Amino acid sequence: MLLAIGCGAWASPPPPVAAPPAAGVDVIETIEETTVGDLGGVSVPMGNMFVDSYTLPDGTTTKGLVCALALESGAVFVGKGSVVTVGTTTWEVVAIEKASGKPGSVSLKRR
Repeated sequence: MLLAIGCGAWASPPPPVAAPPAAGVDVIETIEETTVGDLGGVSVPMGNMFVDSYTLPDGTTTKGLVCALALESGAVFVGKGSVVTVGTTTWEVVAIEKASGKPGSVSLKRR
C-alpha cells in the first residue's frame, strides 16, 4: 500500500468583490467626525464639525453645521444640501449631526 502526503502552500481565495448596487437603490455613506470614510472606493478623511456659512449647489449661501472633507483637490466644507464630487462620483449631503460632547457624523447620498 502506498500513501502519499503532499505539502504545499495553498493560495488564499481572492476577497469577494462587492457587486454594484442595483439601479434605483440609494447608496448612502456615513462618515464619523475625525475618521476616514469610503465614498465610492475613495478614502475621505473628515475633520471637525462647527457652525459656519457654506454654499449650496444653486450658488446661495446658508449658515449651519459644517464639516471638512479632505479631498485630493483640497479641503472642502460641506453642510446639509451641499454637493461634492469625489473621484468621478457626485455625492449630496443628506444629513449632518452633532450632539454636545459626542462625535458627529455626515451622511452623503450618491447621485
